[in-house]
Amino acid sequence: MLLSELVSRLEEDVPAVDSVPSTTQYENAIMDAVQDFSERCGLEQIGTLNVVPGTATYSLPADFLKLIVLETFESIDGVIITASGLIPTNVSYEERFTLRNGQITFYPTPTYTMARDYRYKAGWVGTEIEADGSITADVDYETLGEREARIVLLKAKSIASTKKANAQDSIKYSFGAVSEDLGGSVDALQKDARIFDDEYADACRIYNGQHAAYA
Repeated sequence: MLLSELVSRLEEDVPAVDSVPSTTQYENAIMDAVQDFSERCGLEQIGTLNVVPGTATYSLPADFLKLIVLETFESIDGVIITASGLIPTNVSYEERFTLRNGQITFYPTPTYTMARDYRYKAGWVGTEIEADGSITADVDYETLGEREARIVLLKAKSIASTKKANAQDSIKYSFGAVSEDLGGSVDALQKDARIFDDEYADACRIYNGQHAAYA
């Protein structure tokens, strides 16, 4: 699902007035909606950390949102006990780790070699497509299907409607008594935004009822 396709659908559903939302605002509405949907309806994925001696920090996948569980081990008298066997080390581990900026850091620094599986909450991440003459620059949400796109667009329509309402409200107050009365239009746009948000929340609840989701 391309960002440009989602933007085109959003422009049809929430047409711009006096260039609001702008192209950039439409794009940001989609990207913000995808991020919100990921947070609410992230799916479980499995990854592997190839831990090696002397390296404490490891990068996590681009779609990583939250750790669910990391394979653990016992350490007794300098020997790590794993499901696949014993790993001798020169220290007894009381392991801790932190998660920050897409990376996991172990304390103390590992002195062992081990492939450690983990489960995590994943979001939908776009891949940038570079322009090459025949294809314009875009973002491809490869794993975002039509069902997910419809839900994302509900949130994006709420964001876009709010942008329009704020812009018209600003015009009304800037020109005071000589301005056209836009109060009814602003109220209608704000109401639309709330309706889209409610529909989006309901759609997320239904989606999570049929897929594993981790808050």
